[in-house]
Amino acid sequence: MEKGGLARWWILAEALVILLSAIYLVRVIFYYIVSDQIFKGLFPTSEHFEFRRFMVILFNFIATSGLMIAVKSIRQQLELKEKQKNLVREKLETELKMLKSQVNPHFLFNTLNNIYGLSIKKSDKTPEAVMKLSELLHFTLYRAGAATIALEEELRIIKDYISLEKLRYDERLEVRWEQDIDNPQHAITPLILLPLIENAFKHGAGNSRFSSFIRAKIRLENGTLFFSIANSFEKNEQKLVQKDRIGLHNTRRQLELTYKEYELDIYQKEQVFSVELTINLNSYGTA
Repeated sequence: MEKGGLARWWILAEALVILLSAIYLVRVIFYYIVSDQIFKGLFPTSEHFEFRRFMVILFNFIATSGLMIAVKSIRQQLELKEKQKNLVREKLETELKMLKSQVNPHFLFNTLNNIYGLSIKKSDKTPEAVMKLSELLHFTLYRAGAATIALEEELRIIKDYISLEKLRYDERLEVRWEQDIDNPQHAITPLILLPLIENAFKHGAGNSRFSSFIRAKIRLENGTLFFSIANSFEKNEQKLVQKDRIGLHNTRRQLELTYKEYELDIYQKEQVFSVELTINLNSYGTA
C-alpha cells in the first residue's frame, strides 16, 4: 500500500478511536455521575455498555458533527464569496481610478507650447493660462480619485479645459456652451464628461484646416443629467473619427462602473459628429 493511502487509513482509525472513546466517556459520565450522584438513582438506567444506548449517542454525535461541519462549510463559502467580491471591487476601483487619471499628453504638450508662445509675446493671457492648467492638473491628481464631487466643480474644470484648448485655435474655432442646472451641488463622478469634450476637440478642430465648431449643452433636472456635444470635422477625417474613439470608450467604461441608469448615443451625419448622454445621477453605485 502506498504511503498516502496508509496515512489516510491511519487518520480514519484515529478518528474512529477518538469517536468511540468520546461515546464511552459520555456513557460513563452519565451512568456514574449524572444518574448516580446528581439524580440519586431517581431515573432508571441501563448498563453503560448497552448497544442501544451506544447507538443513540453515536447518532447524536454524528448529527451534531454533521451540523457543525455544514455550518462551517456555509460560513467558509460565504467568506470565499465575500473575498471574491472584494477582489472584483478592488479591481474595478483601480480601473476606474486609472480612467479618471488619464490626461491626454498631447493636450498637455500643446497647452505648454501655447503658454510658452504667450509668454514670448508677453501676453496678458499668460498668467491666467498657467493658473487654469495648474488647477486642471491639481484636480486630476487630487480630486479625480474621489467617488463623487459637486457638479459645479466638474463644470469649472471643463470650462478651464475649453479655455486652454481655445488658445490653440483663436478665431478659427467657434465654441458654444449652454447650461441649465437646477442644483449645482448635485453629486457626480469626476471626469465623466471631460473625455467627450476632449474627443470633440481632437477629432474636430484638431484635425481641421478651416473654421470649425463645437456646440455643447448640459442640463440637470431633478437628478437627471442631459448632455450633448457636437463637432464638425473634415470629410477626409471620417474614417479616423469612426476608428479612434478612445474618449468615448473611456466614458462608456466609467458609466458601466458607476451608474446603473444611463444612455449614451453616438451620431454621425455628413460632417458633424455628435454624442448625447443621459444619466440618472441618483443611480450612482446602486445594486
